[in-house]
Amino acid sequence: EEEDAMDVHLYSSNDEPKVKRDFDKKVFVNRSLTLESIQCYGFDMDYTLAMYKSPDYESTGFELLRDRMVSVGYPHELLRYTYDPSFPTRGVVVDTSYGNLLKVDSNGNILVCCHGFHFLREGDVHFYYPNKFIQRDDTERFYILNTLFNLSETYLYACLVDFFTRCTRYANLEKGFQHGDLFMSYRSMFQ
Repeated sequence: EEEDAMDVHLYSSNDEPKVKRDFDKKVFVNRSLTLESIQCYGFDMDYTLAMYKSPDYESTGFELLRDRMVSVGYPHELLRYTYDPSFPTRGVVVDTSYGNLLKVDSNGNILVCCHGFHFLREGDVHFYYPNKFIQRDDTERFYILNTLFNLSETYLYACLVDFFTRCTRYANLEKGFQHGDLFMSYRSMFQ
């Protein structure tokens, strides 16, 4: 009975012990690591070792970010936005010059482009990106949101662009928004 609850030890012909475990209980490593001298363990929070309640986790992150931005002076109308888990996806590229969210292939070819929640047609994409291509290594302009933790950030950025694009108090300019003497660039919105 104890053996059923514990791992079953198997021995090969050269008497090296092997452990048989259920597949879903295995831990995979890609290199050897001696843990004897390690005094403290930390975890990379990219969903590797922990199961998060998605989309609850992203929704909470979005609400905390949104509420904080309103508390430091962003318009209170932003509180009307609620997290929609069907919109953001991993690997989205933010164009901090034009405020667009881009889905690109591994070569930088633009597959999908949206401004806020408005998906741009091919002609509109060509206006911003004449070759339908970006230099992904231009890290001053483009930022890749490639982790699951970026989903709430991606959605918040889309909300900000959507809000300022639709709000009549703000003039839409090519690289941002203006309200009176105040100019807010897409780059500053992303920082």
